[in-house]
This record gives sequence, structure tokens and C-alpha cells, in this order.
Amino acid sequence: MKRPIASTLAVLAALTASACGERVQPAAETAQESGWVMPPEIDAVAASGRELIVRGQASPLGRVVVSGAGDLAYAVGADAEGRFELRVPRPAQDTLFLVEARVGQAGFPAPYRLLIGADPSAPIALLAIGAPTQRLDAGAGLDAVDTDGRAAFVSGRAAPRSAVVVEGSAQRTVTADEAGRWRLAGSGDGSTPITIDGRAYAPAPGGATTPETLQRSGAGWSIAWSSPGGGRQSTWFPDRSATIR
Repeated sequence: MKRPIASTLAVLAALTASACGERVQPAAETAQESGWVMPPEIDAVAASGRELIVRGQASPLGRVVVSGAGDLAYAVGADAEGRFELRVPRPAQDTLFLVEARVGQAGFPAPYRLLIGADPSAPIALLAIGAPTQRLDAGAGLDAVDTDGRAAFVSGRAAPRSAVVVEGSAQRTVTADEAGRWRLAGSGDGSTPITIDGRAYAPAPGGATTPETLQRSGAGWSIAWSSPGGGRQSTWFPDRSATIR
């Protein structure tokens, strides 16, 4: 099912007043007991040599599978509280991983894809059609600009609960949530220059020509991709420059 950015702007407008909403917490019972399976939620990815440690939340005692092209797949079980930690080798090529909960042979996919670049300096992020990208590698300021050609999302990180001034086609102020994440929605193709708290960025989301491959685009990276339902989106990531402490 297509979910273009333009169709989500009205909903996101209500969300941006308080930034990101709260995540749903899993029930205390297992997936087998409840008959309901929670798609995995990834909240952090940390580098450890050539490996990446993927951490998140799933159904208690459930199984999490992260798979790429071909036979590339990694699995781990969640603990009694639903926490999981999975070690994934950095892929030899840029990969959009499918993340799903697995019960027997049935898969329950998360509504996003996990992007891991082959280049250690490339971004790591969660991409979802019609939604702002959630960047997971270290950084501050602007994280990403998403567009479907008609509308765009701008998202980033700052100090928790701080006010962030975003200047583009107009000046707007947004408050970061408790995790320090903020997001804004607007119209256009995402190429409007942006200044965030005095720092200038020149997004170039249309720079990717090879689908599902990260490419250098201006002072950053760009990727174009589509969902099985036909939704299409381009995302631009500025180069990493700062780390929130």
C-alpha cells in the first residue's frame, strides 16, 4: 500500500508540536500466549570493529530476524522483557534490511527498513515510506531530508526538550522530544537550503541514480528506494560532524 509523504502531513502537523510520540510498550506476556506479535523496534546501532550491534525491543521471548538480499539473514531471541541485541557484520554493499518478528514460519515485518552502508562513514538509519527517517549513527543538527517529490520531512537531533530554529523557505521553531529528536513537514522536493541553529545545509535528495544504493550527493549521501506497495521516497543525509553527549 502506498503511503506518500503528502498524505501524512496533516497527521504529522499535530505531532511536530510535541515532536515524536511515545512508543507502545509490549505486554508482559509472550507472543505465543497473547496471539499478538509486536514488530521489532530498533532503537540503537553501535559499531564494534567490522560488526554492528543492533539493539531494540520486540515481543518478550520472541524471535527477531534481520534479512537482506539473497540468503543474507541474522536472527536472535528477545529476553523476557522483550529486549534484544543482534550482531550483524557490516555488509559488503549498501543494504536495506527487512526487520521482522518470526513465529514459526510466519513473519511480522516492521514498518521500516534498516539501512546500513558498506562505507563506515555512511549513515545508518531506519527508512519508512511516508515518514521521517530516523538516523541511528552519531550526529547532531540535521539528520535527514526525505521527499517524494511533492512534500518533504526534515528531521534531526538536539539536546532533549531544547528549542531548534529551522530556517528554510520560512523560519520555524520546533522542540526536541525527551530523546532529543525533532521533525518538521513541508512542501517541495527537499532541495531548499536549510539553516539549523545557525549552521547551513544544502540538501540534495535527488542525487541518487541507482535504486537502494547510497551515493555521494553534495556534502552528504543520498538514496532512492521504493516499498513493495509502490511508494517511492528519496532521502539525503548530511555528513556526520558532531556527536551529542
